[in-house]
Amino acid sequence: MNMLNPLRTKLPRTADGERIYAIGDVHGRNDLLMRLLRLIVDHYPTLHPAPQRMTLVFLGDVIDRGPASAACLRTVSGLCESNAATMLLGNHEDMMLASLDGNPDAQAAWIGNGGLATLRSYGIDPPGPEEDSFDFAERLARGVPEDQVAFLRSLETTYRSGSYFFTHAGVRPGVALHKQEPEDLYSIRADFTESEAWHGAVVVHGHSIVDAVEMRHNRIGCDTGAYASGRLSCVCLQDDLRAVLQT
Repeated sequence: MNMLNPLRTKLPRTADGERIYAIGDVHGRNDLLMRLLRLIVDHYPTLHPAPQRMTLVFLGDVIDRGPASAACLRTVSGLCESNAATMLLGNHEDMMLASLDGNPDAQAAWIGNGGLATLRSYGIDPPGPEEDSFDFAERLARGVPEDQVAFLRSLETTYRSGSYFFTHAGVRPGVALHKQEPEDLYSIRADFTESEAWHGAVVVHGHSIVDAVEMRHNRIGCDTGAYASGRLSCVCLQDDLRAVLQT
């Protein structure tokens, strides 16, 4: 299904001349990612005026849960390395990085929250019952290409365009955007999603699953639970225009 729902508002606006396609949590569904990228290609010439520059913003959690995390990471890292996209750090990428650093608590949390699917996609066995956390970390590092690990370690937590602020999970209400704690940016839930406060910009985020892209006065939620629902969504923003694309 291709849902195209243009909305016009007076505010907010992107930076002059910039069009952004902000993509929600992919979670290992490379099939849906390929389909959404084709929808974006088809949509691009239908929205006028043509932008001076276009940015794909992946809102984090590209890996885990779905069956093809390795392929998703290859796709997204390739787009970012060609300067066609930027990816933000999600809590699942953070757990994977901490697992690579040998953190046993992070490894347990990651394995229990979709990390097994990522291991399978790389052909890596899960931790053995007697395996030390650092031994598993070394084995994990041998199984994931070095360039992909370096890419994950390079990820930023935020992106800004005009009146829009992009991050994985949201922001801590009452805290200035430039003073946000990284853990809040990729992990916060109800304190942010249930807040009606103005945050200094419209926050575009994933992380908290909704049935359809959710547009509120202070935030836009883009995580439509792709790994289970089959609906991978993005919001297109240019000037004061908005449009939703969904697989």
